[in-house]
Amino acid sequence: MTGPLSKERGSTKRPPRRGNQRIRRLVAAIVATLAGTALLAAAGVWLDRLNDTDLADPSAGVTARFDHVQPAEAPKVEFHDVAADWGVDGVHGPGPRRRLLPEDTGSGACLADFDGDEDLDLFLPNFGVGPEGGANLYYRNDGGHFTEVAAAAGVDDPQGFAMGATAVDFDADGDLDLYVTQDGPNRLFRNRGDGRFEDVAQRLGVAGDVWSVGAAWGDFDRDGRLDLYVANYVRFEAQLSDEGAAETVTDPDWQGVPFTLNPNAFDPVPNHLYRQLADGTFEEIAVLVGASDPAGRSLSVTTVDLDGDGWLDLYIANDVSPNVLLHNVGDPEGLLFEDWSARTGTADPRGSMGISVADLGAPAEDGGLLPPDGLPDLFVSHWVAQENALYQATRNDSAGPSWLEYRDRVRPLRLAEISTDRVGWGTALVDFDLDGRLDIVVANGSTLEEADDSGRPRLIAQRSFLFWNDGARFHDLASVAGTAIGQNHVARGLAVGDLDRDGDPDLVMTVNRGYPLVLRNDQQLAHHWLVVELGGLPARRHGAMVELLAADGTRQIRWWGADVSFASQHAPELLFGLGDAVDSVDVTVHWIGGPSSHHPGLAVDVRHRLEPDEL
Repeated sequence: MTGPLSKERGSTKRPPRRGNQRIRRLVAAIVATLAGTALLAAAGVWLDRLNDTDLADPSAGVTARFDHVQPAEAPKVEFHDVAADWGVDGVHGPGPRRRLLPEDTGSGACLADFDGDEDLDLFLPNFGVGPEGGANLYYRNDGGHFTEVAAAAGVDDPQGFAMGATAVDFDADGDLDLYVTQDGPNRLFRNRGDGRFEDVAQRLGVAGDVWSVGAAWGDFDRDGRLDLYVANYVRFEAQLSDEGAAETVTDPDWQGVPFTLNPNAFDPVPNHLYRQLADGTFEEIAVLVGASDPAGRSLSVTTVDLDGDGWLDLYIANDVSPNVLLHNVGDPEGLLFEDWSARTGTADPRGSMGISVADLGAPAEDGGLLPPDGLPDLFVSHWVAQENALYQATRNDSAGPSWLEYRDRVRPLRLAEISTDRVGWGTALVDFDLDGRLDIVVANGSTLEEADDSGRPRLIAQRSFLFWNDGARFHDLASVAGTAIGQNHVARGLAVGDLDRDGDPDLVMTVNRGYPLVLRNDQQLAHHWLVVELGGLPARRHGAMVELLAADGTRQIRWWGADVSFASQHAPELLFGLGDAVDSVDVTVHWIGGPSSHHPGLAVDVRHRLEPDEL
């Protein structure tokens, strides 16, 4: 028998003394205590830095492991910047950068046919404060060349501070009007039909007097008139030096960065819901109907029927405060919203900027994508080190009727790590290669500053995303899709539309204190397409679900006006890619507040304007 204290045959070793054992145990205990103390101290320092989010470097340790993975089967798609050739040459922001949050946040873009000549015009919000002045830019499309006519049209607004814009026929007279959000009173430019606009915001009651960014229209009470929801950001106050720049806080921990760049330094502002009355004026009822979101620093909002009950709901993207999903109860006796953020899993606490909405397909168990299920999915762009989100909707009937759950699936779809070192703004769910699968475009540009000793450092430029959908996951093709989109920019707004009317989507991307990009899609893949424009009353088409069925049984589903981007509006048309399909397709439109209309046998490679069966 042997043991720890036994002697082997022939051994001369003695068993260890008990006193030596006690000494060794004491030394070991002391070492362990010191090591534990050191670990606790290190953990305390780490937690202190972790909690101090305003001062930490959010990009430290960030990786983008999928950044340069290009699949062999990826299509060759190229975008070329034709802004200068087409006459879009206005610059965003007057004078030098003043290190103020409103100036660094804006601005967006709006594509729409304002003059009714069947091509897309371009409105670019701008701000006119500062030592050098400035104004909004409105480019009329004259058959492939753009002419800047903001002053002649009455929308230049040189004393305004514009952030975003939406095109809408709010008075149902057949002409698209223009709503412009501002840091200050908003503008509602009514289209007079003669090439000029007049501001009626104050007279009709939709001006407000806070900092607004996003806006979305829809008939929330289904009375046949369009209502308006406005996303308000923060109550911004700034102290300026004699030179007109933000005064720098002297706290050494801030390293010379002014508080005027930190949204946490300012209180949130409740949002506004304007209900249109029979006389064409609006009344503000957000608090009354439970839709004000008073704790949210709101940047974007979309109106869409999320649960398919026929009533328009709201999803609001908030910065440094949780996002909010407001479910429209659908009571004909009185408009009312319930907060479904927690129950649906959409109370995202990250810094959210832009929103895109479409049916990407049901989630597959292996992480891929199944065919569309008729539920709107939500893509949300985020701040640096927070990765973007892709909430795919599922219906949990076991939990009750209309019970929705959203699951963020950016990781299995390969959209997570690559976005952690970027700041995402404008977004679009769009089929840029026309293969029948929705891709994703994101305009990126940091809010952090470059290292600079001049006192007026520049914002860090970043490359935007062009995510191609292979049917199971996404791949960023921006680096191989043309020089302009492959370069770094301080991008903000993003608007998508077929500017040259060749059937594929082009991109307009705004650059903070820079020149806009007009990115013409020059893909040569010979894929087919179909464009849907909706007629009828504006209140019936805003939020309508459009379902396309191809001859091979493939379905595609979009929602009119729901893909809102950031401070921007895509062209009011739905462009469907059809791949190699040449047969006609069937389209069904589920109108808001009315019966659906079926439109069989629509020819491909054609633009179709669809009207409801009941006018």
